[in-house]
Amino acid sequence: MMRLPVILLLLAAISCRPSENRLLEELDGYVARSDEYQHRKEHQLEALRSLSVSARDPQSRADLFLQTGEAYFSYKYDSARFYLNRSLDLAADLGDGPRYQSALLRLGHLDAKAGHFVEAYSTLFTQVDTLLLSPEDKADYFYYAYDLCKDLEGNAVSLESLPAPDRLAYRERLYGLFPEESAPWRTARIDELLEEGRLDEAESLAMKLASSVRPDDRNYAMYAYILADIAARRSQSATQLEWLVKSAESDFVNAVKDYASLTIVAQILTGSDIDRAFRYMRKAQEDAIFYNGMLRPWQISQSFNIIQRAYEDARDRLSRLARLASILLAVLVIALLAALRILFKRSRKLSRTQRELQESNRQLALKNDELSGLNREITEAGQIKEAYIGRILDLMSENVTKMQAYDNHVRLALKQGKAAELLKELSISTRSDDELQAFYQTFDTTFLALYPDFVEQFNALLREEARVYPKKGELLCTELRIFALIRLGIEDSTRIASLLHYSVNTIYNYKVKVKNGALRDRESFEEQVKSIGI
Repeated sequence: MMRLPVILLLLAAISCRPSENRLLEELDGYVARSDEYQHRKEHQLEALRSLSVSARDPQSRADLFLQTGEAYFSYKYDSARFYLNRSLDLAADLGDGPRYQSALLRLGHLDAKAGHFVEAYSTLFTQVDTLLLSPEDKADYFYYAYDLCKDLEGNAVSLESLPAPDRLAYRERLYGLFPEESAPWRTARIDELLEEGRLDEAESLAMKLASSVRPDDRNYAMYAYILADIAARRSQSATQLEWLVKSAESDFVNAVKDYASLTIVAQILTGSDIDRAFRYMRKAQEDAIFYNGMLRPWQISQSFNIIQRAYEDARDRLSRLARLASILLAVLVIALLAALRILFKRSRKLSRTQRELQESNRQLALKNDELSGLNREITEAGQIKEAYIGRILDLMSENVTKMQAYDNHVRLALKQGKAAELLKELSISTRSDDELQAFYQTFDTTFLALYPDFVEQFNALLREEARVYPKKGELLCTELRIFALIRLGIEDSTRIASLLHYSVNTIYNYKVKVKNGALRDRESFEEQVKSIGI
């Protein structure tokens, strides 16, 4: 009865994994098409730039420069700042206070989202004259000021020389300036609900925001990110990943270069899919460098401490392989001792035979032939022992040399600042898999040299439909290796699992499956296997 819940949990885990894989494969498609989305964005920006340059009316040109700067807002920081400054300069030349303040307001918001908090603080709280703002710009001002207050609280920025802004006061002004169905009002209300721990109400508002726009709308990424944050607060990791992927996909469609969702997806995948995590992290870093803001590259760089963890994991894998080699040596020594014991018994039998040969001249020739054959076996066994001990010593020495060379390589790369190259190397490495396959090949070759008829004799113990054969190109398969170890006297499933790099449950299942095909009593099957070759 106790097994049923465990089985149900395993089935649930198995059913969830393909869904997550499909989600990530879909995201991979968006990442692969990022250049296509970028080209489309560049085409739109080129059209705006052309309109800005060709406009003859100074007021129209100032407005077009403002629109172009806003179009660059989340795509390229330097370009956005350039066009906002152009709009600012034109408004100043025209003596147009409202236009000047509108451009200044958006310049402050741009600096805030790019992580230039000191400049944004100075612009929004000391330079913008709210008396000259239009009603629409005044509403935006309080939203931008409130957003900056949140960013200042959420980032470790030293602003001790500046007065701390009253975030709650700005939020109250927002409630009065925007209608309740508006996105700024709902966003501020969600922040308040999250502070109070009212997750259900916050989620309801966030879902309304997300459903109010299309997934290819620029704001959809922000709303999906809020829903991912709510899922994270509830420890709903699958839901969090789903919303983060949707947010990242929206970012790619809109050619947003200043984003957080893909970075968090990479951090979540670090423990389960290191290759994909590194690929996402590299993409996020490339886009952050392209955007050229201050905040995002710094945040991404903090995630690269996983390089050290990945290196330690690689060393652990090599260490485990070295232990496996040591265990293999022990197994072979045991096998050689068993062979020597058999040879000793045969030698005693030979002595008795020699005494019996003295009783009859007729049997002397036959016994001499048997003696010659046994002597050849002793000679061949001695040669096998020397060859396999030499092979194991070579294998252990080669593993030590590989570990030393790998340590030197990693230390040199880290000293030379080649963390990115080391990261790429680690992400595509198949070293541990290659070493494990080499271990299997060595074990199979060694065991079959000792018991060349093992596969045939093993299958003779099974019904025809249950017999086990290696795949093409293999000497032994997993089932045969398990019972080969049992033939060598290693019966404990935990130890077998450690040697073959499988889980204990997997070893148990293979044993049960094979025993169910036994010709005779399945309970004595392992004892029958131990008798092979005697």
